[in-house]
Amino acid sequence: MQPLNRLRQLEGQQSADSDASTGGYIALGFEPVAHAFQASILSGAMLGAACTIMHRGETVVDLHGGWKDRSRKHLWSSDDIALVYSLTKGLTGIAAAVAVSRGLFAYDEPVADIWPEFAAQGKAAVTVGEALSEQAGLAAIDYKLTLDNIGDEAAICAAIAHQKPNWTPGDHSGNHAYTLGWIASELIHRRDPERRRLPQFFAEEIAATLDADVFVGLPDSFDRNRIARIEGFGMQDLFIHHTTMPWPLTFEMCLPGTLAFRTLNNPLILQGPGALDCEAFWRVGQGAAGGMASARGLAALYNAFAEGGETLGITPEVMDSLAQGHRPPRKGLKDQVLTADMYYSYGFEKPFPKWEYARTRSAFGSFAVGGSLAFCDPDDGVAYAWITNKLGTGKWDDPREKLVREAFYACLESRS
Repeated sequence: MQPLNRLRQLEGQQSADSDASTGGYIALGFEPVAHAFQASILSGAMLGAACTIMHRGETVVDLHGGWKDRSRKHLWSSDDIALVYSLTKGLTGIAAAVAVSRGLFAYDEPVADIWPEFAAQGKAAVTVGEALSEQAGLAAIDYKLTLDNIGDEAAICAAIAHQKPNWTPGDHSGNHAYTLGWIASELIHRRDPERRRLPQFFAEEIAATLDADVFVGLPDSFDRNRIARIEGFGMQDLFIHHTTMPWPLTFEMCLPGTLAFRTLNNPLILQGPGALDCEAFWRVGQGAAGGMASARGLAALYNAFAEGGETLGITPEVMDSLAQGHRPPRKGLKDQVLTADMYYSYGFEKPFPKWEYARTRSAFGSFAVGGSLAFCDPDDGVAYAWITNKLGTGKWDDPREKLVREAFYACLESRS
């Protein structure tokens, strides 16, 4: 984390009934961000959250607040981590960018050149870039996943290699809710001279390099008291507390046989994402949904890209690919799983007309079920991370998070 230059410490703000408190640091000129964050915490719509934002290498926002568990006995501390679900895809995208920069494989290289078995069922022409951009049609797999076998990457990757695609690769994209992580892990494993899989590669080449509290597979040595526990939602909440989740997705997630059901309910049928917040899943290192991170750690990772990628050895060519984005699917941006438009690119999501989460189109990052968001904008020099442990029932642009992001950009505009 960068030194907290010119920052002043916030006094803890607490509601009258002691339901929540906030604290941290804010740069001069960014006070409205603290007010927005405090409003979200004190509103009662949150259990706990943390937000770190860096601009041109300077930490301008570093806030935390609320509770780290449903007992409401332990306050969220500045360096606590949480399960960050699909923000993990961005971590996998970062690992892939490092691998490409080192020449382990190329984005335009066929996956089957690296992993010959992958060519089965008409997938021979799928490139690494298409696979990482969730266009390979492998969102749902027939292999039955459980918390007992979800760590058996060899067996799962064999199943993925022989899986018939859910659509013609390249025609569409769709949320590869779990499979993206295993695909990237197998590519790294096959080409890494040390034969490492994603969790070890990420830990040694990325998190350790940046000294960031971000994990794809939580080590035994990590203090479990620093984990903010998830308050999830049940499927009934998607109907009772419906917000921005597309209605077709809400229904299809509950209908066996639909692509959404087959993708999002394997391994946990109708239990909701909160059921993944357990020791067995923390340890696995599932590269699309199993990351554990602090907001500070995520911001540090994305800041490495906001500053040009040199710290991680990212080449200018790879930075340009990430900023420009992968070629969209042939038949448009509609996500075949989420039933709404989404622009997937090299392990990340990019801004597009229906979701301009950053000021420039050079941005890339990832959002997660429940509302968390992390991204960088190289043109703007921004690295942003907002995480929560109370999962909202929206699609993206969670109102609790969006309030903070909009306050930050308003402050940035006033400085221009």
